[in-house]
Amino acid sequence: MSAPLRFSLCFIFMFSLTFSQTESSEQFKFAWLTDTHVGALTGEQDLRIVVNDINTLDSIDFVIVSGDISELDVRPHLTVAKRILDSLNVPYHIIPGNHDTKWSSSGGGLFEQLWGSDRFNFEVGEFRFIGHHQGPLMRMGAGYSDPDDIAWIDSILTSLPDPRQKIFMVQHYPLDTSIDNWYAVQDVIRPYNIQAILHGHGHANRVKSYEGITGIMSRSILRRKQQPTGYSIVELKPDVAEFYERVPLADSLHFWHSLALGDRDFTDSTRLPYPDYSQNNKSGVKEVWQQATGSLITSAPTVADGQVYVSTTKGTVLAYDLDSGNELWSWQGAGAIHSTPAVKGSRVVIGGVDSSITCLATRDGRQLWQTHTTDPVLGSPLIVGRQVYVGSGDGIMRALNLRNGKIKWTSTDIDGYIETRPVVADKKIMFGAWGGAFYALNLKNGELAWKWSNPKPGLLYSAAACWPVVSDSKVFIVAPDRALSAIDIHTGDTVWRKTGHKVRESIGLSEDGKTVFARTMWDSVMAVESTVDAFKLNWITHAGFGFDIAPNAIVEADGHAFVATDNGSVYCFDSPTGAVLWQHRVSDGLLNTLAVLDGNRVVCTGTDGKVTLLEYQPL
Repeated sequence: MSAPLRFSLCFIFMFSLTFSQTESSEQFKFAWLTDTHVGALTGEQDLRIVVNDINTLDSIDFVIVSGDISELDVRPHLTVAKRILDSLNVPYHIIPGNHDTKWSSSGGGLFEQLWGSDRFNFEVGEFRFIGHHQGPLMRMGAGYSDPDDIAWIDSILTSLPDPRQKIFMVQHYPLDTSIDNWYAVQDVIRPYNIQAILHGHGHANRVKSYEGITGIMSRSILRRKQQPTGYSIVELKPDVAEFYERVPLADSLHFWHSLALGDRDFTDSTRLPYPDYSQNNKSGVKEVWQQATGSLITSAPTVADGQVYVSTTKGTVLAYDLDSGNELWSWQGAGAIHSTPAVKGSRVVIGGVDSSITCLATRDGRQLWQTHTTDPVLGSPLIVGRQVYVGSGDGIMRALNLRNGKIKWTSTDIDGYIETRPVVADKKIMFGAWGGAFYALNLKNGELAWKWSNPKPGLLYSAAACWPVVSDSKVFIVAPDRALSAIDIHTGDTVWRKTGHKVRESIGLSEDGKTVFARTMWDSVMAVESTVDAFKLNWITHAGFGFDIAPNAIVEADGHAFVATDNGSVYCFDSPTGAVLWQHRVSDGLLNTLAVLDGNRVVCTGTDGKVTLLEYQPL
């Protein structure tokens, strides 16, 4: 063989080998698990089947897990899930879903403790995967992307070495109006080369479009009726992503979608309308001031002696001047705070996910004392006399000395974690917990006075998120069982119980104690007589705010009842008649319980992290 021919054949062989190696290096295969729901009937068993199956497949490079890891973040559900997932033979990347963040005895903290973060960003070959959570965090409502997460995504994208890198976004929810601020994430990612949004939540294999961006939903791993345990396998090639459904026990692999990969341009895509604030043009309401904390807020504001106190999920407590909105001081805790600050005199008390109860000086935010518990403190403190009462994620109600934080008594007779603010009457402290029951404890020593069990059993029907109210020797509660119940505060017996109006977890009491207000799930607020021993409806008003299940207390002042909604609006009702006096939209997300100052002024906090003083100024 001549030297030139030998060289040519060698060149062809080396070129072919190099091309083959390059081509294979650009092909990856990953397993995609979602909605594992460990803690549900078959969740743990199904996850074990899936993980064992993945470990038998030599071709899997990595695994993505896109939320709802647990049925609920209670007991050891997340811990069991991690133990199973850690047995994978390949790396995995994981984010939480709404079941991990809404029903959470750790306040969302356990997920980060176990996995180090609730978001991820990694590269495989020419592809980048960015995953983040969308809540809702502790409060029932639509999902909401944390402003801090949006800033994090933006920082990643704006610093890409290759601005046209192929990117997959990984979420739990669809990127549509299931997320209150869907458009904020859209605005950040649209200029980039987004190949698809991978998500779960819907428990089915589907292909969708989110304002021009391809959305791909994967099935849950759970068996259901005729559907056996299974998961998705995705094969990434330079120009196509192929999606398969893998059923381990049948040893089957079913192709169900092919996604062309390449350069994306969403410039001309049809957009959904942004949230509508046009109602504000005729509301007669002025936003006197507004401050942005840059973090999610899941707690109500507290106003006392000309100062507004706010806690955030970044673990910050802030004090603002009521008149000007200027920040007076801030204090930084070690974990997220979901509890509403309680204020008495010169002291403000809050609970934290870092298992602490902290007392600060109202003047300058100086820490006066801090008491540590065994589990996250999720409940909102109540100060009565010289005592602080607060519930925690370990199902314990505690009484502490306001002066020094020393524990006076603890009650461990509680089933389920506590996130509510209790109410005191008849020398009893009363509250619900996420175990299906409502409790009354002796205020002096914490001994159980009585326990009321929901006639509709099940943890998810607990009257645990509402702030109960007391009037005429009755305590009133609402729950996800869609019933309004009146309970005798002396005996714990049911006085009356009303279904049919589909109330949820929003309740309140008039200033004179004669009227109980409740919000239904569908567009309405109603007023009920509290002084009679039977359900008596005074009025019901269809207000126009739509479907709403946010657990916000209704507050009255000067004959006006104020309601905050999960679409960011404040409604003011005439208490005697139910007429809507005004409405004003403050936010694109859920508003927490309002701090009502008088008949015309309220302070709002929302999941968008903003604090706002509203004042009605009729024309």
